[in-house]
Formats: sequence, structure tokens, C-alpha cells
Amino acid sequence: MADLLKGQCHCGAIHAALLVTRPAAELKLRSCQCCFCTRHGAVTVSDPNGRATFQLEPAGLVRYRFGTRTSTSLLCGICGMYAGAILAAGDQLFAVLNVRGLAIPQFIGRAGEPVDYDGETPETRTARRIANWTPAQIKYR
Repeated sequence: MADLLKGQCHCGAIHAALLVTRPAAELKLRSCQCCFCTRHGAVTVSDPNGRATFQLEPAGLVRYRFGTRTSTSLLCGICGMYAGAILAAGDQLFAVLNVRGLAIPQFIGRAGEPVDYDGETPETRTARRIANWTPAQIKYR
């Protein structure tokens, strides 16, 4: 079973698609408690067995790194929406999508489970993300 879930930022400069291997209702939503995610009201999702694609207007993308600098947050440079984050591991990308910011219909109204990753080493954080995030690609329009 595979479904393609789609969303976009407020202005449409960033589109995202998540090919999932389980029904959306079975996917765990997370609300990271770091100051960046709480300020953005982020609710994220990933499917380690799925596939994520970000389609971007090159001028509409702002990349932001903070904290352990183990991932890169993707923000729309036009409307300011936080779309998700990517992690580069060798030649592979992994991603988590902000379902609230992207307004992915299958997740509207669902709350994320609060999670706190304080205390993780950069190595532990990277390993957790590789295991739990979705293999991804970025395409420019």
C-alpha cells in the first residue's frame, strides 16, 4: 500500500510530496520541543520506508542551520513557512516534513506527540534521523 500525500507552503514556492507505505492515520506525528519548532508550531512526519520530494523555486528557498548543525531547515524565502528539514548522509538525503506548514490534508486537525531531543550528541541525533526520517530528494523548478 502506498499513498502520495502532498502539500505546499502558503505562497506555493515550495511543494512537498510524501510517498508513504502506511495509511496516514498510522503515521506518528511529532512536535519537537526545541525553540525553533515551537516558534513555528511545527508538527512533523516521516516514513523511513517511504520517499519524500521537495520541489522548489530556487529563489524561494532559505536554508537555516542551528544547534548541533546536523540538519538543515528548509524555509520559504517568500512567505516564511517552515517546510521541513533535511539531513545529508553521504550521497543520501533524509527528510522530515512539517505537515502543519505544508497543510497536508490527511494530517489537518491531528496533534503531534511532544518530543524532546535535548541531551543527544550530534552522532546520536544523526543516527536517529537516518533510522527514522524519510529518504528524500530536492528538485528545482
